[in-house]
Amino acid sequence: MSALGIAGLDAGYEDFQALFGVSLELAAGETVALVGANGAGKTTLLMSIAGALSPWHGSISLDGTDITHLPDYQRARAGVVLVPEGRRLFPSLSAEENILIPAGRRDAGPWTLDALYELFPMVAARRSHRAALLSGGEQQAVAIARALAANPRVLLLDEVSLGLAPAIVDAFYQLLPQIQASGVSILLVEQDIDRALAASSRTFCLLEGRVVMTGESGSLDRDALIAAYFGAPAGPPGTDPVMRT
Repeated sequence: MSALGIAGLDAGYEDFQALFGVSLELAAGETVALVGANGAGKTTLLMSIAGALSPWHGSISLDGTDITHLPDYQRARAGVVLVPEGRRLFPSLSAEENILIPAGRRDAGPWTLDALYELFPMVAARRSHRAALLSGGEQQAVAIARALAANPRVLLLDEVSLGLAPAIVDAFYQLLPQIQASGVSILLVEQDIDRALAASSRTFCLLEGRVVMTGESGSLDRDALIAAYFGAPAGPPGTDPVMRT
């Protein structure tokens, strides 16, 4: 049984359809990458899974239980937690106060406050500082720690590398195996194809709201994936268009 199952999902905003029949599965303790250019529907899919957006058609299941029509707060309590693009911390609260927001809303699990400070020592050193005074990397660490404090079954990561220095991004990606080892399943939205392939067991590529390519990350043809990413024919071997848009 998959930890997360998405079947035939259609979703959009008023009269604009952003997703068309999207289906994917996420096994327990698996990291799956979702790639695609801006406007491909990646964030819309995460918002639909988290309950911030109601899908038009299709189904979403968690551990075999249909959660399609649960409100967002009930999905979070059930174990589906989103780290949104832009972090969305409470700027007037301290780092620790932000992290403790979901405390007590899920069953006990491995991600205690002490465990989170061990995972993110940069946050431990700044725990009493207001979120507004933290650097971008520190804010991202707090956002991920806050999500893990809920001891989720499924962690949705939306562009955690956006706007951060490469060294900080590398540090975050090195932590993913530790998070995954705790039994958390991760759905990772990433525009950087190379990072996505390296961090995941499987990769899905979205183009204009549709899954246009999927496969084991270690065996996907990179040129074909790049072509699917941009919706263009694969170029000659050795060509390497810009990964980020």
